[in-house]
Amino acid sequence: MRSAWRVLSLPRGQIFQVQTALEKNRQPAHALPAGKRVDGVVVAGILIGLNLAIFVLVQRLNADFVKGDFKMFYTAAIALRSGHGSQLYSRDIYVSLQRQLLPSLPLRDVKVYTHPPYELLVFLPLSFIPYKVAGYCWLAATVLIGVLCGRMLSSYAAVLGLFPFLAMLLEQQDSVLALLVLIACWLALAKGGEAQAGFILGLGLFKFPIVLPLALILLFWRPRLLKGLAISGTLVALLSFAMVGSSGMRSYANYLLTMAHASSAGVSERYQIDPRTYPTLRGLTYELATSGSESASPAAIKAMSVALGLLDLLCLAAAWKFMRSGAHPEAKFAFAVLLALLLSFHLLMHDFVLLALPFTLLRGLPARWALAPFYLSPLVYFFYPPSHAWQAIFLIVGCLLIPFSKSIADARVQSCCE
Repeated sequence: MRSAWRVLSLPRGQIFQVQTALEKNRQPAHALPAGKRVDGVVVAGILIGLNLAIFVLVQRLNADFVKGDFKMFYTAAIALRSGHGSQLYSRDIYVSLQRQLLPSLPLRDVKVYTHPPYELLVFLPLSFIPYKVAGYCWLAATVLIGVLCGRMLSSYAAVLGLFPFLAMLLEQQDSVLALLVLIACWLALAKGGEAQAGFILGLGLFKFPIVLPLALILLFWRPRLLKGLAISGTLVALLSFAMVGSSGMRSYANYLLTMAHASSAGVSERYQIDPRTYPTLRGLTYELATSGSESASPAAIKAMSVALGLLDLLCLAAAWKFMRSGAHPEAKFAFAVLLALLLSFHLLMHDFVLLALPFTLLRGLPARWALAPFYLSPLVYFFYPPSHAWQAIFLIVGCLLIPFSKSIADARVQSCCE
């Protein structure tokens, strides 16, 4: 009120200047000068064109989809509809099915389905058509969903220009579905539909290592999300149970526990897991504790567990404080996504396509530039060490800069009123 009274007490000319400053501050982030818009279009075209060119060149060497993860989704869908739901997480059935499709496939490249059963509803229709045709249909669907996500974010380049989007295409992964879920969750939350946002978020539990920490952080801010999340979480759990039965769900739980245990001490060839490839707090802790080696000693494992537990608690405490502050909703949601990625137990390069959302929400703030390397990474991808864990540093910097960015934005508004 004091600021408003001081503004009203100013001469008319100065009031106009203050109004002009405030209007400039309220301008949407996309309202850029013509020159900058042209530069942005050029940069976007370069990023998208580079991704497209690299994809075409690399995919030509994988025209039969021998490499990548589509064979995992495709054979899981076949196993499910052929009445082998209880064996959905058995390696033997994937060895049999995938070597029938691809006789030259080495045993080490056999992929076992590791996601909750309900996600296979997306891939079941593809399992009725030939494998190679189904693979290209999935790639086309991935691009179309990416375009839809870009439209929802009012920035196609934010999605299609990301290097992780290219990695996702080359791996034929499903992370674009998670991006669609997160964008829909944000849009519902921005309109005040907290229960609706929670329901939508629960549909993304096929990426539960990311969605669960994200849900926890968002609940610090909007507790009513829990209602919708509980409904959709129960729904997908019941649906998964109906698809594979109790034996299938027990098999899934055992598979996850065994896989987590096998990867806690080092690289697991059986489960094709390398902790050094996780750009998360877990991956970074492993990298520092083992100096990048493939295995860790028992003492190092205990030290990592303690250190990682303390780091997780520290991050959640910081999240609780920030999410209950007066920060802007865009900053809070972006912070929640970045921190959820950091806290994730399992994360690979293609999952970083989710960064398109915080990158868009942080438009105009310094924290956004911590994510810029993920758009430039095609230029350096062939020169980084085998470990990917170091990329977690960009997420850490982003999380640290978001509260600082909030202070800068508040200072700008305050200076306009003084």
